[in-house]
Amino acid sequence: MPLEQLPAATSTPIEIGIVVAGPLDEIDREAMRQAVLTTQRELQQRFPAFLFQFFTVRRPELSAGSRVEPSVLLQQATEDRDAKHWDFVFVITASELIGIYSSFCFAALSRPLDAAVISVSLVDPQAAGVDLSTQARIDQIALRVSRLMQHSLAHLLGLSRDDRPDHLLYHPATAKDLDAMAVVDDDQTARQADALAEVADQRLEEGSGRAMGNLMFAARAAWINRREIVQAIWAARAWQFPRRLSRLTLASVSTVAVLLMTAEAWDLALSQSSARVYGLGLFALLATTVYVITRQQLLIRRSQTRSEQSVVTAASAFGIVLMGMAVTWLALFLLGAIVGLFLFDAPLIASWAASSQLTGRDVSFADYVQMAGFSGSVGLLIGALGASFESQNYFRHVIFVDEEI
Repeated sequence: MPLEQLPAATSTPIEIGIVVAGPLDEIDREAMRQAVLTTQRELQQRFPAFLFQFFTVRRPELSAGSRVEPSVLLQQATEDRDAKHWDFVFVITASELIGIYSSFCFAALSRPLDAAVISVSLVDPQAAGVDLSTQARIDQIALRVSRLMQHSLAHLLGLSRDDRPDHLLYHPATAKDLDAMAVVDDDQTARQADALAEVADQRLEEGSGRAMGNLMFAARAAWINRREIVQAIWAARAWQFPRRLSRLTLASVSTVAVLLMTAEAWDLALSQSSARVYGLGLFALLATTVYVITRQQLLIRRSQTRSEQSVVTAASAFGIVLMGMAVTWLALFLLGAIVGLFLFDAPLIASWAASSQLTGRDVSFADYVQMAGFSGSVGLLIGALGASFESQNYFRHVIFVDEEI
């Protein structure tokens, strides 16, 4: 049942799910209720053309410990979002969130999943040693959770961080910073309204998509949501993958180093045509993307009901991993080219590439590039095995969580 209905006969509905993960004490339950009502009221005032409906689901089996991986809760949130056809979903937990980008984490946000996980643990004034009356404590927690909800929704609608401490999109350093985060510029409100209008459109599975085959449905859904998919891929910051996925990077770099020191590798690489070498690069990108997605079970869903949102999630995940692999390949390529040019002179390469019948004068810059492309592709293929040893929770966090606050 919706938590509250604000009458607006001509308003377009936006459905937001609230998943309560694990137990909440009486204070947190009341604070959550107030936070939802405050968020609903402020969103209704800011966007009068829309009717914001909040629904709550309790998942007492989740988040029983003192600390929890956000990716675990996001997976459950996605299942509930698809099953109940919500537009967005927030998970509320009393457990502390385990962040990987910072030492603490108030919330973990995911554009590919249209979801956010919010912890009431660190926003409680008691966590900072502040002694307040019960009602004052509830009001403080409610205000901060509401700020996190509104920040999360703005992020999911495409807004980026703001450096002003009083702005809703500010990145808070402490829980106290949340108290002042309220300002939203007019142009940002307009951009959110445009995004909400797209979200509120009739979903494909509710209209013409019913008669489509699965492949046509997926293609159509991806095309309709192409901007959202591109934004999700960009927000994932794939250029940071070599640093975040250290096992993949270590395995890949080690492979490139071994290949560069091996005469047979130079001989094999320079005996191939350029088309074969770059064809190998394309194969490596696609093969490693599919392997990593399959190995890490990024697209596994308990519900088989097709939906426009599930297509967006799948397309975003594929694009994020593909972009991450492309960035890693480029880094390996540059490493191979630079090391080859500086450490291996032309006569040495000619003596190693015996089957190519090269002389020192025949070795050109293109040969270094070809070796770099060959070693980068093989390194990426081997590196994918290293990525498969990353824990699923960690990998899902890297792929799906595009902001921690």
